[in-house]
Amino acid sequence: MELTLAQIEFIQRDIHTKGISFDDLSDSLLDHICCIIEQDPNTDFDTAYNKSLLAFGENGLKNIQDQTIFLLILKRKIIMKKTMYLIGYIALFLSTTGLLFKLQHWPGAAIILTLGIALLNFGFLPMYFYDRYKKAIR
Repeated sequence: MELTLAQIEFIQRDIHTKGISFDDLSDSLLDHICCIIEQDPNTDFDTAYNKSLLAFGENGLKNIQDQTIFLLILKRKIIMKKTMYLIGYIALFLSTTGLLFKLQHWPGAAIILTLGIALLNFGFLPMYFYDRYKKAIR
């Protein structure tokens, strides 16, 4: 079955009325639904459209958007945690190395120790407390 422009616009409007607000997700769902309908050559548009919506499951389009939002938030949290731990490791490494240099009276000790403490106070700790705050809200 070949879709007309009016049918594609109908599908697009229906996707928006079902609560899909992300434009990229809406376009992707429109493409998938059109492909499913075009692969079914023996039925009319309404039957093929309803069958394509059933392929996503009950309340499927809204669930897809909810899962997409969840995964985007989860990805951002994972990146923040990795960054937080990396900054914490670097700050701890610089602080202990600066302390060792200071104890041995080696040159550059003050700079390394200052960088380590500054990175700890202005990099790791704010991210750590923000993460704890977000966990306490839930």
